[in-house]
Amino acid sequence: MIEAMPTIDPAQLDDTARYRLLIGAVVPRPIAWITTVDAAGAVNLAPFSFFTAITASPATLGVCISHREPEKDTLANLRATGEAVVHLVPPALLAACHQSGAAYAHGVSEIAELGLATVPAQQVRPPRLAAAQVALECRARQFVPVGDPPTTLCLLEVVCAHIDDQVAAANGLPDPRRLVAAARLGERCYLVADAWGVQALPAQQVPAGKGLADG
Repeated sequence: MIEAMPTIDPAQLDDTARYRLLIGAVVPRPIAWITTVDAAGAVNLAPFSFFTAITASPATLGVCISHREPEKDTLANLRATGEAVVHLVPPALLAACHQSGAAYAHGVSEIAELGLATVPAQQVRPPRLAAAQVALECRARQFVPVGDPPTTLCLLEVVCAHIDDQVAAANGLPDPRRLVAAARLGERCYLVADAWGVQALPAQQVPAGKGLADG
C-alpha cells in the first residue's frame, strides 16, 4: 500500500510561507546576476533566481522581479533604459553574489562595495562582470505583471553572448561537463560544486507504430 503524502494548500499559507514553499520545492534554480544602469549611467548589480530561458527564437530569458515599494533598482533601470547583462554565477563568486542581494540604498554601487571588476559590454550600456564565465547581453522586450501585488516577469532578448573558454566546448557553446554555475536552493542555501554528476543519455526511441508520425 502506498502511503499518502502530506498535502499543503498554498491558498491557506501567508505570502512568506508560499514563497518558502516555492523556493524549497523548485530546485535547483540558476541565478541571474544582473547588471543594469539607470538614466544617469549609475550601475546596479543584483541576483534573481526566479529565472529561466523562455524561447530560442529569438533567444529570450525570463526573469521575475518581486513587488517592492519603492521599485527594485533592477526593474526600475530595465524600464528606464531597457538593457542588462545577465551573468551565471561561478562558485568562486557565490559569496559576492549573495551579498549583492542585500538592501543597499539607491545610488550605492554593489560592484564598488564588493570590489568586483567589470569590462564594457559590446552591444548594451551596462558593463559585464570580468570574472563571470557566462555573460548574456540583453534588451528588454516585455514586462508582464503576474499576481497581486504584481511580480514582474521581464522578457529579455539576448543580443550578445560571452562564453569563457574554460567552460566552452570545441564549438564555443557551453559544455555541460565544464560549466558548473552556482544555483539557489530553499532558505538561504545554494548548490555549489567543483563538478556535477553529468549523465548523458541517448536520443529517445519510440516503438514502431506508437510515434507521432505513425498516427
